[in-house]
Amino acid sequence: MSALGLPLRRLLDQIPLWHRALDRAGVPGELRGDYTAAAGMVARRYPPGYPGVRLALPPAWQPHIFAVGAVAIHTDCLVDVPVDQCDPQAFHTWAEQVRQGLATGRAEQPILRAFLHTVNACSVDHADVHACLAGQAGRLGVRGYATEQDHNDNTDRSNMPLIRILSAACGVPMHPRNELAVRLTADAAQRWDDLADLADDLRNGLLTIPETDLLRFHVTRADLEAGKDTPEVRDLLTHACAKARAVLHAAQAALDDADPAVQFVCRPQLMILFQAMGGLERRGAGLLRPSLLWHFRPTTTHLADGILRTLQHRLQLI
Repeated sequence: MSALGLPLRRLLDQIPLWHRALDRAGVPGELRGDYTAAAGMVARRYPPGYPGVRLALPPAWQPHIFAVGAVAIHTDCLVDVPVDQCDPQAFHTWAEQVRQGLATGRAEQPILRAFLHTVNACSVDHADVHACLAGQAGRLGVRGYATEQDHNDNTDRSNMPLIRILSAACGVPMHPRNELAVRLTADAAQRWDDLADLADDLRNGLLTIPETDLLRFHVTRADLEAGKDTPEVRDLLTHACAKARAVLHAAQAALDDADPAVQFVCRPQLMILFQAMGGLERRGAGLLRPSLLWHFRPTTTHLADGILRTLQHRLQLI
Protein backbone atom coordinates (compact mmCIF):
# COMPACT_ATOMS: atom_id res chain seq x y z
CA MET A 1 0.00 0.00 0.00
CA SER A 2 1.30 3.46 -0.85
CA ALA A 3 1.88 6.11 1.79
CA LEU A 4 -1.21 7.96 0.57
CA GLY A 5 -3.29 4.89 1.33
CA LEU A 6 -2.13 4.57 4.91
CA PRO A 7 -4.52 5.60 7.67
CA LEU A 8 -3.92 9.14 8.86
CA ARG A 9 -2.86 7.97 12.30
CA ARG A 10 -0.07 5.81 10.86
CA LEU A 11 1.07 8.68 8.67
CA LEU A 12 1.31 10.92 11.72
CA ASP A 13 3.27 8.25 13.56
CA GLN A 14 5.85 8.21 10.77
CA ILE A 15 6.51 11.97 10.77
CA PRO A 16 9.65 12.82 12.80
CA LEU A 17 8.41 16.36 13.46
CA TRP A 18 5.35 14.94 15.21
CA HIS A 19 7.58 12.85 17.47
CA ARG A 20 9.61 15.97 18.20
CA ALA A 21 6.41 17.81 19.17
CA LEU A 22 5.47 14.95 21.50
CA ASP A 23 8.96 15.16 23.04
CA ARG A 24 8.68 18.93 23.53
CA ALA A 25 5.27 18.52 25.15
CA GLY A 26 6.59 15.86 27.52
CA VAL A 27 4.15 13.17 26.37
CA PRO A 28 5.16 9.74 27.75
CA GLY A 29 5.51 6.77 25.43
CA GLU A 30 2.36 4.94 26.51
CA LEU A 31 0.20 7.97 25.65
CA ARG A 32 1.74 8.88 22.30
CA GLY A 33 -0.75 6.79 20.36
CA ASP A 34 -3.58 8.55 22.19
CA TYR A 35 -2.26 11.98 21.24
CA THR A 36 -1.79 10.81 17.66
CA ALA A 37 -5.44 9.70 17.63
CA ALA A 38 -6.45 13.16 18.88
CA ALA A 39 -4.37 14.86 16.18
CA GLY A 40 -5.95 12.60 13.56
CA MET A 41 -9.45 13.58 14.68
CA VAL A 42 -8.60 17.29 14.38
CA ALA A 43 -7.03 16.72 10.95
CA ARG A 44 -10.14 14.95 9.68
CA ARG A 45 -12.51 17.61 11.03
CA TYR A 46 -10.45 20.62 9.91
CA PRO A 47 -8.27 19.51 6.98
CA PRO A 48 -7.46 23.08 5.80
CA GLY A 49 -6.51 24.31 9.28
CA TYR A 50 -4.51 21.31 10.49
CA PRO A 51 -1.36 21.97 8.41
CA GLY A 52 -1.33 25.58 9.60
CA VAL A 53 -1.32 24.48 13.22
CA ARG A 54 1.52 22.03 12.55
CA LEU A 55 3.60 24.57 10.66
CA ALA A 56 2.97 27.70 12.70
CA LEU A 57 2.45 26.84 16.37
CA PRO A 58 5.31 26.05 18.74
CA PRO A 59 5.87 22.26 18.79
CA ALA A 60 5.37 22.06 22.57
CA TRP A 61 1.84 23.44 22.19
CA GLN A 62 0.67 21.16 19.41
CA PRO A 63 -0.08 17.84 21.19
CA HIS A 64 -1.96 19.62 23.98
CA ILE A 65 -3.98 21.72 21.52
CA PHE A 66 -4.94 18.58 19.60
CA ALA A 67 -5.91 16.77 22.81
CA VAL A 68 -8.22 19.61 23.83
CA GLY A 69 -9.44 20.06 20.27
CA ALA A 70 -10.39 16.39 19.83
CA VAL A 71 -12.49 16.35 22.99
CA ALA A 72 -14.12 19.63 21.95
CA ILE A 73 -14.92 18.21 18.49
CA HIS A 74 -16.45 15.05 19.93
CA THR A 75 -18.53 17.08 22.38
CA ASP A 76 -19.68 19.47 19.67
CA CYS A 77 -20.73 16.59 17.42
CA LEU A 78 -23.09 15.39 20.16
CA VAL A 79 -24.62 18.85 20.61
CA ASP A 80 -24.55 20.48 17.18
CA VAL A 81 -27.25 18.37 15.52
CA PRO A 82 -30.69 19.21 14.09
CA VAL A 83 -33.03 20.11 16.93
CA ASP A 84 -35.50 17.35 16.08
CA GLN A 85 -32.68 14.76 16.10
CA CYS A 86 -31.04 15.87 19.34
CA ASP A 87 -30.31 13.00 21.74
CA PRO A 88 -29.47 14.55 25.13
CA GLN A 89 -28.63 11.16 26.63
CA ALA A 90 -25.68 10.65 24.27
CA PHE A 91 -24.19 13.96 25.39
CA HIS A 92 -24.84 13.35 29.08
CA THR A 93 -23.23 9.90 28.88
CA TRP A 94 -20.11 11.43 27.35
CA ALA A 95 -20.07 14.31 29.85
CA GLU A 96 -20.21 11.82 32.72
CA GLN A 97 -17.25 9.94 31.23
CA VAL A 98 -15.27 13.19 31.17
CA ARG A 99 -16.23 13.98 34.76
CA GLN A 100 -15.29 10.48 35.90
CA GLY A 101 -11.98 10.82 34.08
CA LEU A 102 -11.23 14.05 35.91
CA ALA A 103 -12.00 12.37 39.22
CA THR A 104 -10.03 9.16 38.61
CA GLY A 105 -7.44 10.10 35.99
CA ARG A 106 -8.49 7.09 33.90
CA ALA A 107 -10.48 6.68 30.69
CA GLU A 108 -11.19 4.08 28.01
CA GLN A 109 -11.23 6.41 24.99
CA PRO A 110 -7.82 7.39 23.53
CA ILE A 111 -8.77 11.03 22.99
CA LEU A 112 -10.03 11.32 26.56
CA ARG A 113 -6.84 9.76 27.94
CA ALA A 114 -4.80 12.34 26.03
CA PHE A 115 -7.04 15.14 27.28
CA LEU A 116 -6.76 14.03 30.90
CA HIS A 117 -2.97 13.96 30.64
CA THR A 118 -3.00 17.49 29.20
CA VAL A 119 -5.28 18.66 32.01
CA ASN A 120 -2.82 17.27 34.55
CA ALA A 121 0.41 18.29 32.80
CA CYS A 122 -0.74 21.85 32.04
CA SER A 123 -2.58 22.46 35.33
CA VAL A 124 -5.90 23.04 33.58
CA ASP A 125 -8.51 24.14 36.10
CA HIS A 126 -11.10 21.37 36.48
CA ALA A 127 -13.70 24.08 37.03
CA ASP A 128 -13.18 25.24 33.43
CA VAL A 129 -13.78 21.70 32.15
CA HIS A 130 -16.98 21.42 34.18
CA ALA A 131 -18.06 24.88 32.99
CA CYS A 132 -17.40 23.87 29.39
CA LEU A 133 -19.58 20.77 29.75
CA ALA A 134 -22.32 22.82 31.42
CA GLY A 135 -22.19 25.38 28.63
CA GLN A 136 -22.53 22.69 25.97
CA ALA A 137 -25.40 21.09 27.88
CA GLY A 138 -27.17 24.44 27.75
CA ARG A 139 -27.08 24.32 23.93
CA LEU A 140 -29.02 21.06 23.71
CA GLY A 141 -32.29 21.55 21.87
CA VAL A 142 -31.92 25.34 21.69
CA ARG A 143 -33.94 26.86 18.84
CA GLY A 144 -32.72 30.44 19.05
CA TYR A 145 -31.98 33.53 21.12
CA ALA A 146 -34.64 35.77 22.58
CA THR A 147 -32.30 38.74 23.04
CA GLU A 148 -28.76 39.90 22.30
CA GLN A 149 -27.89 39.01 25.88
CA ASP A 150 -28.70 35.37 25.14
CA HIS A 151 -26.07 35.43 22.39
CA ASN A 152 -23.56 36.95 24.81
CA ASP A 153 -24.40 34.37 27.45
CA ASN A 154 -23.80 31.59 24.93
CA THR A 155 -20.34 32.99 24.18
CA ASP A 156 -19.50 33.26 27.87
CA ARG A 157 -20.84 29.83 28.81
CA SER A 158 -19.89 27.76 25.76
CA ASN A 159 -16.85 29.42 24.18
CA MET A 160 -14.92 31.03 27.00
CA PRO A 161 -14.41 27.93 29.19
CA LEU A 162 -12.91 26.12 26.18
CA ILE A 163 -10.67 29.11 25.43
CA ARG A 164 -9.43 29.14 29.02
CA ILE A 165 -8.63 25.42 28.72
CA LEU A 166 -6.72 25.99 25.47
CA SER A 167 -4.87 28.94 27.00
CA ALA A 168 -3.78 26.83 29.96
CA ALA A 169 -2.69 24.06 27.57
CA CYS A 170 -0.42 26.59 25.84
CA GLY A 171 0.80 28.18 29.07
CA VAL A 172 -0.77 31.54 28.19
CA PRO A 173 -2.00 33.50 31.25
CA MET A 174 -5.57 34.77 31.18
CA HIS A 175 -5.11 38.18 32.77
CA PRO A 176 -7.77 40.82 31.97
CA ARG A 177 -6.12 42.20 28.80
CA ASN A 178 -5.67 38.73 27.33
CA GLU A 179 -9.14 37.62 28.34
CA LEU A 180 -10.77 40.66 26.74
CA ALA A 181 -8.91 40.06 23.47
CA VAL A 182 -9.76 36.37 23.25
CA ARG A 183 -13.36 36.94 24.33
CA LEU A 184 -13.92 39.49 21.58
CA THR A 185 -12.15 37.27 19.05
CA ALA A 186 -14.38 34.35 20.04
CA ASP A 187 -17.46 36.58 19.77
CA ALA A 188 -16.41 37.80 16.33
CA ALA A 189 -15.78 34.26 15.12
CA GLN A 190 -19.13 33.08 16.50
CA ARG A 191 -21.02 35.92 14.83
CA TRP A 192 -19.33 35.24 11.49
CA ASP A 193 -20.05 31.53 11.83
CA ASP A 194 -23.70 32.22 12.69
CA LEU A 195 -24.11 34.31 9.54
CA ALA A 196 -22.20 31.92 7.29
CA ASP A 197 -24.27 28.97 8.58
CA LEU A 198 -27.57 30.86 8.79
CA ALA A 199 -29.29 28.87 6.02
CA ASP A 200 -28.14 25.49 7.33
CA ASP A 201 -28.99 26.39 10.93
CA LEU A 202 -32.50 27.48 9.92
CA ARG A 203 -32.99 24.19 8.11
CA ASN A 204 -31.91 22.38 11.29
CA GLY A 205 -34.30 24.32 13.52
CA LEU A 206 -31.91 26.96 14.92
CA LEU A 207 -32.14 30.74 14.43
CA THR A 208 -29.16 32.66 15.82
CA ILE A 209 -30.51 36.16 15.10
CA PRO A 210 -32.22 37.37 18.31
CA GLU A 211 -36.00 37.64 18.31
CA THR A 212 -35.72 41.26 19.45
CA ASP A 213 -33.95 42.09 16.17
CA LEU A 214 -36.67 40.34 14.17
CA LEU A 215 -39.30 42.45 15.94
CA ARG A 216 -37.31 45.64 15.35
CA PHE A 217 -37.17 45.02 11.59
CA HIS A 218 -40.68 43.53 11.30
CA VAL A 219 -39.39 40.15 10.11
CA THR A 220 -40.70 36.76 11.19
CA ARG A 221 -38.87 33.50 11.60
CA ALA A 222 -41.09 32.10 8.84
CA ASP A 223 -39.84 34.85 6.49
CA LEU A 224 -36.27 33.71 7.04
CA GLU A 225 -37.08 30.02 6.79
CA ALA A 226 -38.81 30.70 3.46
CA GLY A 227 -35.77 32.62 2.20
CA LYS A 228 -37.78 35.76 1.47
CA ASP A 229 -35.86 38.59 -0.16
CA THR A 230 -37.67 41.71 1.08
CA PRO A 231 -36.40 45.15 2.15
CA GLU A 232 -37.11 44.24 5.78
CA VAL A 233 -35.14 41.00 5.55
CA ARG A 234 -32.23 42.74 3.84
CA ASP A 235 -32.19 45.45 6.53
CA LEU A 236 -32.19 42.79 9.25
CA LEU A 237 -29.27 40.92 7.69
CA THR A 238 -27.36 44.17 7.12
CA HIS A 239 -27.82 44.95 10.81
CA ALA A 240 -26.55 41.48 11.81
CA CYS A 241 -23.49 41.91 9.59
CA ALA A 242 -22.84 45.37 11.04
CA LYS A 243 -22.88 43.96 14.57
CA ALA A 244 -20.41 41.26 13.55
CA ARG A 245 -18.10 43.79 11.92
CA ALA A 246 -18.24 46.06 14.98
CA VAL A 247 -17.12 43.17 17.18
CA LEU A 248 -14.32 42.40 14.69
CA HIS A 249 -13.01 45.96 15.01
CA ALA A 250 -13.31 45.83 18.81
CA ALA A 251 -11.37 42.55 18.87
CA GLN A 252 -8.66 44.05 16.65
CA ALA A 253 -8.27 47.02 19.00
CA ALA A 254 -8.19 44.84 22.14
CA LEU A 255 -5.65 42.50 20.58
CA ASP A 256 -3.07 45.28 20.34
CA ASP A 257 -2.90 45.33 24.16
CA ALA A 258 -2.65 41.55 24.61
CA ASP A 259 0.48 39.46 25.16
CA PRO A 260 2.46 38.36 22.07
CA ALA A 261 1.29 34.75 22.45
CA VAL A 262 -2.36 35.82 22.34
CA GLN A 263 -1.73 38.11 19.40
CA PHE A 264 0.04 35.30 17.56
CA VAL A 265 -2.91 32.93 18.03
CA CYS A 266 -5.76 35.40 17.49
CA ARG A 267 -4.44 37.71 14.78
CA PRO A 268 -4.55 35.14 11.93
CA GLN A 269 -8.12 34.28 12.88
CA LEU A 270 -9.17 37.93 12.82
CA MET A 271 -7.27 38.41 9.57
CA ILE A 272 -9.29 35.62 7.92
CA LEU A 273 -12.55 36.90 9.41
CA PHE A 274 -11.93 40.40 8.06
CA GLN A 275 -11.35 38.98 4.57
CA ALA A 276 -14.47 36.80 4.80
CA MET A 277 -16.79 39.40 6.32
CA GLY A 278 -17.03 41.43 3.13
CA GLY A 279 -18.24 38.37 1.27
CA LEU A 280 -21.07 37.82 3.75
CA GLU A 281 -22.08 41.47 3.56
CA ARG A 282 -22.29 41.31 -0.23
CA ARG A 283 -24.59 38.28 -0.18
CA GLY A 284 -27.49 40.09 1.47
CA ALA A 285 -30.59 37.89 1.45
CA GLY A 286 -28.45 35.23 -0.23
CA LEU A 287 -27.37 34.32 3.32
CA LEU A 288 -30.70 32.51 3.56
CA ARG A 289 -29.60 30.11 0.81
CA PRO A 290 -26.96 27.42 1.45
CA SER A 291 -23.54 28.06 -0.08
CA LEU A 292 -20.37 25.98 -0.16
CA LEU A 293 -18.20 29.06 -0.72
CA TRP A 294 -16.77 31.40 1.91
CA HIS A 295 -16.97 34.41 -0.47
CA PHE A 296 -13.64 35.95 0.48
CA ARG A 297 -13.02 39.58 -0.40
CA PRO A 298 -9.25 40.02 0.04
CA THR A 299 -7.89 43.34 1.25
CA THR A 300 -4.21 43.29 0.33
CA THR A 301 -3.00 45.95 2.76
CA HIS A 302 -4.84 44.47 5.75
CA LEU A 303 -3.72 40.95 4.81
CA ALA A 304 -0.06 41.93 4.48
CA ASP A 305 -0.08 43.82 7.78
CA GLY A 306 -1.64 40.85 9.57
CA ILE A 307 0.90 38.39 8.16
CA LEU A 308 3.88 40.56 9.09
CA ARG A 309 2.63 41.13 12.63
CA THR A 310 1.90 37.43 13.08
CA LEU A 311 5.44 36.53 11.99
CA GLN A 312 6.82 39.09 14.42
CA HIS A 313 4.88 37.58 17.33
CA ARG A 314 5.94 34.06 16.30
CA LEU A 315 9.59 35.09 16.52
CA GLN A 316 8.97 36.34 20.06
CA LEU A 317 7.80 32.84 21.05
CA ILE A 318 10.99 31.06 19.94
